[in-house]
Amino acid sequence: MTVFSEFSEFSDLSPTARAVFAELLVHGPLSRAEVARRLDLSPSVLTKLTRPLLDAGLLCEEPQGGGGAAPGRPSFPLRVDHSRRSYVGVKITADELFAVRTDLGATVREQVGLSLLGHEVSQVADRVGQAVELLSGSGAPAAVGVGLAGTAARDDRVVRRSPFLGWRDVPLADLVERAVGVPTVLENDVRALTAAEHWFGAAVGRRTFALVTVGEGLGCGLVVHDRLVSGKDGVSGLIGHLPIDDRGPLCELGHRGCARAYVAAPSVRRSVRAALDRPELSFDDCLRLAGAGDPAARRIFDEAGAALGRVVATVANLIGPEVVVLSGETVHMYDVCASAFAESLAAHTHWTSEPVAIRVQPFAFTEWARGAAVIAIRHDLGAG
Repeated sequence: MTVFSEFSEFSDLSPTARAVFAELLVHGPLSRAEVARRLDLSPSVLTKLTRPLLDAGLLCEEPQGGGGAAPGRPSFPLRVDHSRRSYVGVKITADELFAVRTDLGATVREQVGLSLLGHEVSQVADRVGQAVELLSGSGAPAAVGVGLAGTAARDDRVVRRSPFLGWRDVPLADLVERAVGVPTVLENDVRALTAAEHWFGAAVGRRTFALVTVGEGLGCGLVVHDRLVSGKDGVSGLIGHLPIDDRGPLCELGHRGCARAYVAAPSVRRSVRAALDRPELSFDDCLRLAGAGDPAARRIFDEAGAALGRVVATVANLIGPEVVVLSGETVHMYDVCASAFAESLAAHTHWTSEPVAIRVQPFAFTEWARGAAVIAIRHDLGAG
């Protein structure tokens, strides 16, 4: 990692200077005049704030093509040099962990996967340390982010609850930080993915939006007025057991007709297997059957799409998002159930609202780890 002569940590900068850097990181390159307009700064103040960032090489001037330069001193747009700092993001599952090294722009440069040797907390922390070491060949990262399914939040050092790992009140951030020797931050995995979409993905430039994930369960991340919503003790976006139909199937917790019972991959797979008496079918097998027109499989995926549409409508009615992003490991099912989803979304969105904008974001499993790296970036910058 490069060591800068002016400062070694973003905490050495004023909050306003960090806000300037974050604006350029997310929206740049931008002219000085545009940065000043966006942040309501005078040109002289902006020059003072950007000078140490330029001197350190974190910002640089973007050359402009073409001729006919205007008289006087030329003003080149400013951009962040993404290569000047690196981060590691780690996603922990019940069986393994995935880790990525990214640059300042959250572009994945390296990745590694390791199986877990058990759920004992010190073992998992050591395994995270091994992953970070494997990704630190070009220098230690500026920070490490760890994401997992469960109750965790960036402002808390403790995993309050993680059912997949059987944890309660585990001080994971401190344990990992001791193992890796750099600042470490925790976050719920869905909120981490939401942060990545907010700054570097499908929701860039949106001040209020929702991310809904589908896969082994359902998740929801929220950004309201440009702030990632964490909720009390890291609890927010719990949409998995919203009621859909009290005559519907049971989820694994015994709730009849909740969203998870209709939409989660294990539920869909279980329903198709039972309807066709084919216990060997995988989720993608079920999806292919539905796409090929099998009546039972198609009905089950249409029910899943309708339930998902109702969930998204409920979220949209609550926060009025500019866009709702759909993602997650099984988001490709949208190709089969899009019509049922759209019909249900329209039927359940409040009648006074504008139609909800939907973005379906293709998904790779390493996106979970990339989201954790974005949490590390935001933590490093002191951004919300």
